[in-house]
Amino acid sequence: MKSVYLQFYPGINNIKGEIVKYEFLSLEMYSKPKTKAQREFNRNIMEVAESIKCQRFLQIIRHDYSFLAKDCLDGDFLEYFHKNADYHGPKFESARLHFELFCNNSCKFRDLSASLCEKYRYHLLHDKWLTDTDRTIAHNTASSYFNVFISMVKLAYRDNIISEDFTKDIKPIKWNHITHKEYLTPEEMFMLESIPYRKHPQLPTACLFSMHTGLRRSDILDLKWEHFVKRRNRIYIEKVIQKTGFFVSLPLSDDALRIIGKIKDKGPVFADLTVSILNIHIRKWLECSTITKHITFHSFRHTFAMMLTENGTPINIVAMLLGHRQLSSTQAYSKVTRKMAEEAITRSNDEFLKMKMKNR
Repeated sequence: MKSVYLQFYPGINNIKGEIVKYEFLSLEMYSKPKTKAQREFNRNIMEVAESIKCQRFLQIIRHDYSFLAKDCLDGDFLEYFHKNADYHGPKFESARLHFELFCNNSCKFRDLSASLCEKYRYHLLHDKWLTDTDRTIAHNTASSYFNVFISMVKLAYRDNIISEDFTKDIKPIKWNHITHKEYLTPEEMFMLESIPYRKHPQLPTACLFSMHTGLRRSDILDLKWEHFVKRRNRIYIEKVIQKTGFFVSLPLSDDALRIIGKIKDKGPVFADLTVSILNIHIRKWLECSTITKHITFHSFRHTFAMMLTENGTPINIVAMLLGHRQLSSTQAYSKVTRKMAEEAITRSNDEFLKMKMKNR
């Protein structure tokens, strides 16, 4: 038997930049047919080969080289995910790690399908699958992780590694703009100041500093002493926000300065902390208190925003202090809190009593 193949002249570059001159068709025919049945078999094989050749001719005219990807289907999709996502930042890295847990650290390109996409979508929305908690992940976190996964599958399609875009009929997980943002009360903030954490001593300081500055986790970890600048007898943090690329000049309150302590000349402020340390140990630190709320590091940013809002700070100033590029991003903090409603009723009642006394 002999193999049947197509020869390309000139050769074609595949996704790795290699020149491909041959495509083996997984077809065989008799090299020396001796019977009528063998000769008929060879004719049928040549008809199949001719049909494939015509198809390839049309694909090349359309610049469709997806047929070159079939040898890549045994490639590691997780490695591809890692190379093309992680450099975007912690969100993309976390999305990859969650998908790796879902597929038990094994996923080839040939494993990708519309069915797999649907299963992963359901998994993110419904399954209690995190290793250290009995909760499902937050809806917007699920939306974010699923969007990253879908973008990687689409990228594999555009790179001609897979021949079909399995995501085109998959419903996205829509972002929920109306969510409850958990935050801490001033009493809870004061209580946490008295609770150390021996395993990672810098952790309480980082959390409390975020509560009084609104800095995201990425900016806390990126914070350097060089970002502390003195202007007109006040200390500012001046830096480019990691997420938005927006430059902020953030004046520090007396509480923020008290928490951060003596300002040094240079170097990282929280050199001993990492993303994983904050993710794992914030919960353990909070277990030392009486706080039962579901608090993440981002809740400290919410705390800062709500503290400003409840004190009557105009929303445009809140947006500036949070480093938001668009005012719409700050609208989530403009809702009326229970405290604000109670104070409004008290003021209204006081005004009514004053008017009543005046008219007597």
